[in-house]
Amino acid sequence: MKNKTVLLSILTLLFGFQKLLGQNYLNYYQTINDAEIAHLDGNFQISDSLYRVSFNLVNKPFKEDYLLAAKNSEMLRDSERTYEYLRKAIANGLTFKRMKKQLSIFKKSNRWKIIKKEYDSLHNDYLKTLNIQLRSEIAEMVKNDQKARTPIFGSWRKMRKIDSYNYNRLLEIIKQNNDKWPGFSVIGEITPRGKYDVTENITLLPLHFRKEWIVQLKPYMLEAVLHGDMYPYQYARIIDYRIGSEEQENIVYKENNRVKISDRCNLYGTYLNVKVCDCEIAEIERKKIGFEPLEDYYRKVKGNYECLGNR
Repeated sequence: MKNKTVLLSILTLLFGFQKLLGQNYLNYYQTINDAEIAHLDGNFQISDSLYRVSFNLVNKPFKEDYLLAAKNSEMLRDSERTYEYLRKAIANGLTFKRMKKQLSIFKKSNRWKIIKKEYDSLHNDYLKTLNIQLRSEIAEMVKNDQKARTPIFGSWRKMRKIDSYNYNRLLEIIKQNNDKWPGFSVIGEITPRGKYDVTENITLLPLHFRKEWIVQLKPYMLEAVLHGDMYPYQYARIIDYRIGSEEQENIVYKENNRVKISDRCNLYGTYLNVKVCDCEIAEIERKKIGFEPLEDYYRKVKGNYECLGNR
């Protein structure tokens, strides 16, 4: 009965959303989550059906979702479909290094040899769609951000100087980009460790900005999420780290009158083994940005969370 209900949902999505909500990333995020949960449940055929529905909801699905769809089709021993997903993933920025590490069964098929030969051409075509100069500049900004925080080269004064420069330069870039965040469609999807990652891409920078700077950037980042230019997780991680909920100051654990980041409760609950300020509010706010429910998210990342209060 459960499988019949899921299949009915798939048909509803396919015939309802495909035409009416072709650019609706909120529905895309929801359907991708359903596909991932089906995969975790071992329902690989249903998962594949949901992936195929989701990829018809928007013009530019994410490379990480194509990669996960490919890993799911591996379980179905469907090398042709795996090949299809991987070609699209590469055309959207998937690197050979990441692809190679994530696959096992498919690498034994003839299609693996073909996609290895096609990789350079597909990847170069992808790079042609990006602003490579800006991509390189932002990569350098991220590099300087990290360098300023190393024990050997860094200092408090240098960190403040780098952060100030990066913030003001980002404002200039946004203005030059028609008042839009320089996201995936401009500089590409740089997520070397998957979509729950901020280590080497532009979303690492705001983690070190002042709270008032984040407030200034927040509308641009939110718009990017709703238009497929930033992952919901990346946005939520920044807000949790730099702003949190409005009631955060009243629901914290203190030690020597200082609030510790690890103890501070989160609005979205992006960190592993975290305290969520209010789980009911978190679920509402997550839905607004297409971020999967707490239970689903923590199942995927293999972590836990604690609800401090509900309204």
